[in-house]
Amino acid sequence: MKTNSKNTDVNTLVVDPAGGMSGDMFLGCIFELGVDPERVSGIVADLPGLEPFKIITERVIFRGIVTRQTRVVSTSEHSARNFSDILSMIKKSGLESSISGPAIEIFRVIAEAEGKIHGKKPEEVHFHEVGAVDSIVDIVGSVAALYLLGFPKIYHRRFNLGSGTISIAHGVIPVPAPATLEILKGEEVTMTEMDAEIVTPTGAALLKVLAEPLPSSLSFRPKSVVYSSGTRDCNGAPGLLRVIEAEKICSQSGITVIKTTVDDMNPEILEYLRERLFELGAFEVYFTVVVMKKGRPGTKVTVLCPDDIKEDVSLTIFRETTTFGMRITSENRIELDRWIEPVNTPFGDIEIKFRELPDGLIDFSPEYESCRKAALDREVPLEKIYREARLAGMEKLTRLGKGGRDKDKKQKRSDDSGEK
Repeated sequence: MKTNSKNTDVNTLVVDPAGGMSGDMFLGCIFELGVDPERVSGIVADLPGLEPFKIITERVIFRGIVTRQTRVVSTSEHSARNFSDILSMIKKSGLESSISGPAIEIFRVIAEAEGKIHGKKPEEVHFHEVGAVDSIVDIVGSVAALYLLGFPKIYHRRFNLGSGTISIAHGVIPVPAPATLEILKGEEVTMTEMDAEIVTPTGAALLKVLAEPLPSSLSFRPKSVVYSSGTRDCNGAPGLLRVIEAEKICSQSGITVIKTTVDDMNPEILEYLRERLFELGAFEVYFTVVVMKKGRPGTKVTVLCPDDIKEDVSLTIFRETTTFGMRITSENRIELDRWIEPVNTPFGDIEIKFRELPDGLIDFSPEYESCRKAALDREVPLEKIYREARLAGMEKLTRLGKGGRDKDKKQKRSDDSGEK
């Protein structure tokens, strides 16, 4: 099934799972942001072999707050599915690859966690709760809803995990569920004495695949705030998921700036100094021609570096130059998200540096070293390599749509983190 055009564009979402995080709650928040549940149902219904279902969603007052409550109902019985069954369902469907890819990855994350716990291969894991029609709709429906929303960038705050016990197909198990903890390895979590399952395995897997931790340095302006509530008795737990539609502000961080001037040394040593400083981890090193006292020509050395290496940088400058002193200041800076991805050209893969502007737009530029290598290897003009790389970069942005980042690949920051 080919989906219709996206119904709205949202650039950035911040998910706050402190009060609860499950598949139906996440889906409810996306509905509250304006996505039509009927369109999501139509997309998910394309899964072959899925029992007939209906998404019921309504606004309710929960703990004094207007929330969206969502549940999936089906009158058909189903047997437990394993990961291979669900993988086959998704692959045989007519879903867009931008929907099927993340959905498969979410199920894979759950299968790997369950497999490790039960001592089975992921393909052999039998999904009981996750294999039910409601969980399948929650997962595939959430990805489809994000597709209709324009696949915004998603961040999440720290996970809040409860305590106590819950009953599942295997019996009574402790909270947080073993699969939830397995999925959240490497994430920042806090554990409370609240007797409730606050984060479910499905909720954990959704954010593990679709979102990344909210950096402490990232500032944003809230544009709208939506809430969803769970349908289960949460034993006094908040049972609320909050999602913030945000206008992202550039990341802010501290930086050390070191400056000195020299006028009585071999200038060839400066390039050696630059190499040494980059090896230490400097963000940027540049030289400026200056006229010093008595009309002597000189060079001003400026280094941008992380605060934690300023002693090593200053010591290296003292050792490698004739300077008697330097000025060291701490400054604030803002920076854009950036990453490097290869694009395919007639002259091989060329690396492109992409950057994301605060309004969500993406632009890019070919990496010089990558273009230079291709020009030398193929013996063609460098400008021709640049031209082909720009064309391939535009094609990649068009193919990936808004946001421009390939979610199936590891995001890789460029080596330079300076002000270029």
